[in-house]
Amino acid sequence: MTHSNNPSITNDTIRMKTREIEHILDLYKKGKSIIEIAGELDFAQSYVQDVLLCAQTLAEEDAVAIAMLMEG
Repeated sequence: MTHSNNPSITNDTIRMKTREIEHILDLYKKGKSIIEIAGELDFAQSYVQDVLLCAQTLAEEDAVAIAMLMEG
């Protein structure tokens, strides 16, 4: 699904972000810290923190919804 207000966001972008977010949430559920997750997945700590903040804000662990929120 392409957002009409931002044609650069594609299904592939959302799918890639969704996979990243699923990995982050999975590691976080296993008790890993933001620093550990960032190091293990080679992401910036700020990105991991943003993902976890979005997950808390949405009060759910819907990786697709989080990906769309972060890309929107």
